Amino acid sequence: MCDTIIALGSSTAHGITLFGKNSDREPDEAQNINIIPAKKHQPGKMVECTYLKIPQATETYRTILCQPFWMFGAEMGANEYGVAIGNEAIFTRENTIANGLTGMDLVRLALERSKTARQALHTIIKLLEEYGQGGNCGYRFKLSYMNSFIIADRREAFVLETVKRWWAWKKIKQFWSISNVISLEKDLDDCSEGLISNAVKKGYCKSEQDFNFRKCYSGKLMTWAAKGIKREQRSRELLNQRKNAFTVKDFLKILRDHGEKKNDQQWNPIQNSPTICMHAADQLFRRTQTVCSFIAQLGPDKEIFYTTGASNPCISAYFPVFLNKTFLPAKYIKGNQYYNNDSFWWQSELFHRNSLKNFPAVAESIQQVISDYEEKMISHIESNYADIGQGAIDKFFLQVKEIIKYGNDQLKNIGNSPSGLLYRRYWHKYNNINKINN
Repeated sequence: MCDTIIALGSSTAHGITLFGKNSDREPDEAQNINIIPAKKHQPGKMVECTYLKIPQATETYRTILCQPFWMFGAEMGANEYGVAIGNEAIFTRENTIANGLTGMDLVRLALERSKTARQALHTIIKLLEEYGQGGNCGYRFKLSYMNSFIIADRREAFVLETVKRWWAWKKIKQFWSISNVISLEKDLDDCSEGLISNAVKKGYCKSEQDFNFRKCYSGKLMTWAAKGIKREQRSRELLNQRKNAFTVKDFLKILRDHGEKKNDQQWNPIQNSPTICMHAADQLFRRTQTVCSFIAQLGPDKEIFYTTGASNPCISAYFPVFLNKTFLPAKYIKGNQYYNNDSFWWQSELFHRNSLKNFPAVAESIQQVISDYEEKMISHIESNYADIGQGAIDKFFLQVKEIIKYGNDQLKNIGNSPSGLLYRRYWHKYNNINKINN
């Protein structure tokens, strides 16, 4: 499951739109950072999405994607015009279709085809109405769902929520968050023809005046199981604490949140609680974890993007990407189905898996190192934005790799802490599947 947050310039400390998302997917589903170059296409060319082929646009824009290794689409990303989009799975009373565009397909297609958030909003709506949404969106576990989106640029942002080919949207005034639950209720700026009449026809509500999107369309069992309501409540609580004063560091903190606690040395992923920084623990209620995290800073004179490119931001450092026409870091290697020590995602994941033997002690040993690095990195990027080039991207990425090495070295001196038999078996199974020898 996932969480996405947004704060417009009117509610941030420096008048800059901030966007952030944690992508929560299956524990061994590598998620890569990918930069797609701008390109012009011949008329009649088709683009092969995850399950459908559709006509390609005549021109696509340069885009950065946080992308599960096996699919066409992306969980989140941004483009050269400063449009950022993230999607959430939402579970409704309506059935999905076997073959359609996935929510991740829609994220990528809108980023490649839109110069503004408003244009991206209507791009998704048009594609949704024409091709529908559907198909298996899970990796090893089959999972189908409808989609919710936050779509932003430096001027405005929208929340768009969908059921089948229907949709509803609202312009965000200051800040908002979405999780795995329909967030819109009666507060719609616009909706598709048929959304309300279908709800009345099927008895989800008594009349048009009685319509409440969330109450009418939410699938109760899966929405409860995904714990999206609790995570939505937590993200709103954190956003309300800092309204009108948000900084990038606040967004880092929110995406690393484990709920009400003093610090991570008093929290353990064994605990059965849904958190914004999601940790997998079992096959029923917590079978996903945060596998990548992304933050966009969208301003009139600069756009800055940070990602962990790795699981669990609570023990992973962010690094800058997609600045001033830079490429991926020189030493960045993508991941695939099985463990590969050359892949950055799998290098990070090996450290994460080993940290589970005594998470509180690992958190204590590495979080201050990460904080010191990020303090210097963010200050340097924001102060020297105009002069940042590939050299800086490569330098900070290598520093992150050194932090992972430091964390692994610290693990040699940290003993195991007690954990339940089922918890150990859960992770042992994944380590065997992926040939991780830890």
